[in-house]
Amino acid sequence: MAKLFSYIQRIYTESEVCIPSNCGGHQGGPSVDVTVLWGNTFVHYPGLSVGHLDLSSVAPVSSQELALAIPTKLPRQMECFSGEPDLERLMLSEGMQRVCAGRLPSETVLRWAWESWRMAVGPPMRQPYGRLIELMNAGCLRGPNHRDVGECWREELEIPELRLLVDRLWHEVKPLYEKLHAVVRHFVREKYPKEAASIDADGLIPAHLLGGMWSHSWKGYAHDIFPHPVDMDKAFAKANWTSKDLVRRAEDVYASLGLARMTEEFWKHSLIGKGAGDGKCHGTAANMFADGASDYRMIVCPRSDAAAQDFYVTVHEMGHIVYYMEASKQPTIFSDGTTAAFQEALGDAMYLGAVTPQHLVRLGLLDSKHMVPEKMTIGADSTLNSFDYAFLLRMALGKLPTIPFEYLMDQYRWDMFDGSVDYGQDANSYFWFLLERQQGIRPPSSVNSRLPLFDAAAVFHLSDNTPFVRYFLASFLSYQIYEGLCRSALFGTVSNPANEIPMPLHRCDLYGSKKAGKLLRKTLALGGSVHWTDVLEKLTGEEEISAKKRKTNSRTPKKEYYYGEG
Repeated sequence: MAKLFSYIQRIYTESEVCIPSNCGGHQGGPSVDVTVLWGNTFVHYPGLSVGHLDLSSVAPVSSQELALAIPTKLPRQMECFSGEPDLERLMLSEGMQRVCAGRLPSETVLRWAWESWRMAVGPPMRQPYGRLIELMNAGCLRGPNHRDVGECWREELEIPELRLLVDRLWHEVKPLYEKLHAVVRHFVREKYPKEAASIDADGLIPAHLLGGMWSHSWKGYAHDIFPHPVDMDKAFAKANWTSKDLVRRAEDVYASLGLARMTEEFWKHSLIGKGAGDGKCHGTAANMFADGASDYRMIVCPRSDAAAQDFYVTVHEMGHIVYYMEASKQPTIFSDGTTAAFQEALGDAMYLGAVTPQHLVRLGLLDSKHMVPEKMTIGADSTLNSFDYAFLLRMALGKLPTIPFEYLMDQYRWDMFDGSVDYGQDANSYFWFLLERQQGIRPPSSVNSRLPLFDAAAVFHLSDNTPFVRYFLASFLSYQIYEGLCRSALFGTVSNPANEIPMPLHRCDLYGSKKAGKLLRKTLALGGSVHWTDVLEKLTGEEEISAKKRKTNSRTPKKEYYYGEG
């Protein structure tokens, strides 16, 4: 099993998709024929030479046209792309100039990046992953409660009927997701009119046009939906922070609350920036369990012009390390988080505090004029201005699409593990059944042409064998924890429901709050020595994971709001 996982991990992390430099043309030359890009795509697998990648089954051109474009020998100079971060950034419409010198329409490049990565890593992973399911299931046969590896994974979270909870949480936010999907669908049709007829036919959005390799980030449509002069990605790039500057500012967010700073070993051994895996990396944090409990490490690779997403990844990964440090006095078996979901939620909760408008002003990323009320034609709340609406929209476009993605990735694997779906026959058709039904997306090419493929392999966490339900639960826990920390910062307690937060939650600035920091240190120090419901109650005053805002004793009419609503 270890050998097989090592094999598929190398396929994901080391494979590269390559094209001839400038598609064989000259800078500033005429536009490139689509067949040149699709017919001149190559793949470089770890330890092997570069070979031609057959995209004939998924290309937007006929097989005959494609055959004419396929070269008879390898090009001398090639431009190669890793899955992360290169192709992922292309899917976020960054670095388009690297593909044929920008001489192709964006939708062509997006479809090529989306399809070529799946065709490169999916087929070689499909057979070994089927064998891995057999081996993992054999290792989990430990009695009536451990019939497959899915049950072993779910046990770690200590939640009875976890599948029912996951379904309930998803269906609580699904109506809001569907509204956002409808809005974005309208703007996709406007931006890509050639796709309008197919979108109207079934309401499904082509996956490659949404944002991110897994259609999980729709922030690229924020300006189309609600134009605003402030662009946070440009603000981060203009700040001209180095990779270490980014990490230092993430550290400062935690340290301002009185939490421990990073250790000397952290700065000595962490891979930050260009040294992180030779440009190929997935953000990672690690507890090395060294004597003296001071060796914690992180891998992050922000781009040279750091963007808001890089800041998120850095704050998130540092959350793991802060949790490790605060729980380090526990016996080793308890020195992790109370559950994996809490480990993921801490960094996300702290990120919500790190991007409040107040803290963005403090960092020099936002002009303070955007903090004051404006005369607006939308909304009756005079405390909000146009930046608040643009900010909340961007947060919704970044967070809500991840929830069904996190939900279905484990739904898919659980059903494979327990035999509900025949892996050999239905692996890819079932995957797309879930994506169409839950995410409302479809592949660029027909599902029938994808039946022998293995598109789930395009996600890092499959090759890394990491459960996704922890991220799904963290999507809800992070807001609950952030609200609890806000109550602690304002009132010194989380348990009194009469204490209504006097400002919109996204404007609750935690920076420098020793009260919030004291609550965090007290709860994080427990590590895994107590049940997660005890930790959640201490942090929020509640014992259940919920999608709804806490009810208050306010005299105003009571209503439950979903997170993400303005």
